[in-house]
Amino acid sequence: MTMNQPRLRKLRYQITPEDYAALRACLSARAEEREARSVHTMFFTSYRDHVPAGSMGEILAPEREEARFSLHYYDDDPTYLILERRQDGQRTSAMVAEAECRALLAGETDWLLDRRNPLLQDFHESLTERMLLPQVLLTYHREVYSADGLDLWVALDTDIRASLQHMDFLDPQQLERDTTGQDGKIMLEISYSDRIPDDVMYLLEETAPRRRLVSSLDSGKP
Repeated sequence: MTMNQPRLRKLRYQITPEDYAALRACLSARAEEREARSVHTMFFTSYRDHVPAGSMGEILAPEREEARFSLHYYDDDPTYLILERRQDGQRTSAMVAEAECRALLAGETDWLLDRRNPLLQDFHESLTERMLLPQVLLTYHREVYSADGLDLWVALDTDIRASLQHMDFLDPQQLERDTTGQDGKIMLEISYSDRIPDDVMYLLEETAPRRRLVSSLDSGKP
């Protein structure tokens, strides 16, 4: 199964515990909570993604945005995972079984071609051509809200912790031990196509002195 999920505009902020409490109260009162779950994510990157500017950077610079790949599973259950590709404002995903992920972590990639899935085949090409490798692992708790009548999606991510031990990715208990002692960060992520409701926008303006913009995305721009 492959799904395409376009998003027009996206904002991500790091926020304080106090602002999280205020935003959560506002969203709970005016929006529907779609889900609340724990998330485990592994990101894949290539050394080419970090080539400095200069002659080599100019030679390797892609004509279009390179695809970004990540693997996710939820609620401490890695039985089935989601492989996600983000590129040019589009998000595409496909399901991966735990046994397939274990094979991937062991360096076995032929199954990606055997599945005959375009997304998995593109991932295989990126692993071999771009030499993608698993890098940072993130664990966090996510609350997702949506507003009736508006193309608005808001996520509050709490207790965000990171690990570099990618072989522990499918063991949530070991990941918990790997990240013991970290101060979990809090992130706010907003996706919308038209506008942000006034009361939510007011709270965003109130948090402006304390929040930190992590990224913004507009599908109309590279």
